[in-house]
Parts: sequence; C-alpha cells; structure tokens
Amino acid sequence: MKACRLHSFIKATLALVCAGFMANSASYAGPITPDYDTFGLLSAATFGGSGIPNDSVAITNVGGVTLGLTATQRYSNPTVTNNGHGTFFATPGADTLPSTYARWNFSFYASNTSQNDYTLQLLWDLDPGFGTDEASLGNPLGIGPLAAGSTFQDSWNLGMPFLGGGFDPTAVGEYSFALILRNDAGEELGRSAINVNVGHVPDTASTGLLTLAGLASLLVMARMRRQTK
Repeated sequence: MKACRLHSFIKATLALVCAGFMANSASYAGPITPDYDTFGLLSAATFGGSGIPNDSVAITNVGGVTLGLTATQRYSNPTVTNNGHGTFFATPGADTLPSTYARWNFSFYASNTSQNDYTLQLLWDLDPGFGTDEASLGNPLGIGPLAAGSTFQDSWNLGMPFLGGGFDPTAVGEYSFALILRNDAGEELGRSAINVNVGHVPDTASTGLLTLAGLASLLVMARMRRQTK
C-alpha cells in the first residue's frame, strides 16, 4: 500500500510540473527561437563590409538559397560571444558615434544560386522583453525580392532610424531576429533565426521550468524519506 501511495504521489507531482511547463509555454506565445541547419563559418559572407566576423553564423540552405544570420560587435566595441547554438551575448550601452546605436550589430546574408525568384523577409526585435511574439517584430512585409543568381547582405544596428525608432541601446534584455525565405505565394520555405542576449539576462522561462523540476524532486525525496521511516 505504501508503494502504491508513493507511486500516486510521484504521478501527481509530475503532473504539477507538466502543468507548469504548459503554463510557461502559453505565456510566451510564438517567440523566435534559434533555427538553422548549421552554425559556424560562412566564408562567402562579408555582410557588406570588411572585417566583420563570419565564423559564428546561423546557416540555413533551402531550394538553392543560403541564408545566414549573426550578431557581432560594432567596430571596436566589446566582442559579441555566443553559446554555439544560435544565442549571442552582447554588452549593453550606447556606441560612441552615434549614441543612439547599440554596441553590437546584427548581420544577414542571402545568396540565391537557383533559377527561381524568391522573396526575402527580415524580422527584428525592438522590445528587450524576453520571448517577444514574432507577430510583433519589425518588418512584416519583407525587404524585397531575392532574384535568381543574386546575393543580398548587410550589417544593421537596431538604432538605425529606418528600423522603426524607439530603441534604447542601454536596455538589458533579449532581442530576436529571423531571416525568412518565401515563395511567390508568401509561404515560408525556410529560415535562419537567432537570439541576442544583452547583459547576459537569464532565460526566465527555462529558469522557471528548472525551478519547478527541482521543487518536484525535493517533494518526491521528502515523501520517500517519510515512507521509509
């Protein structure tokens, strides 16, 4: 009987943990998460400049098109690091010139070696809050056609006025980006997506889930001790 009661208790505890997972997921509807085929060197990419690092790029290949997305320091600012899995870590604060710019840039690359024309869409995040919904990100209409045989690349800063304005380079938080390939019908064919963590803010969703799991473990252990006694 004790074993049965313990088994039921464990099932009930795990059910509470699962409910916490679901509640956490529901509170962040549709955030961008890192998405790519490979992560590393994209030797063909210059991102429209010189000396811009291209060794930590989220790369996706689809339909003869290569998509690449990364985050790097702006000029001589502190180096942007990453976890090797599409999450980058940047230093908060304003650049020297202009002071409305962040100390880091996001850079993108798209090369179409196929015989087909596509549409390229770039989404950027001006909200430092964690888990910003994709539907609220900038540039819902895309940046234009990606014709057969063409390449489009550049390096932008969230402080650039044409990206919407209102960006605070000193704000600590998380910023999400996605480079999306679409066909003539507007259907998504593939994407490269990254997150930029400014100020090393912890992933509050993951932290919450880990806390729930840890609490469940403690409850199970305490119950087992009582049953043993």
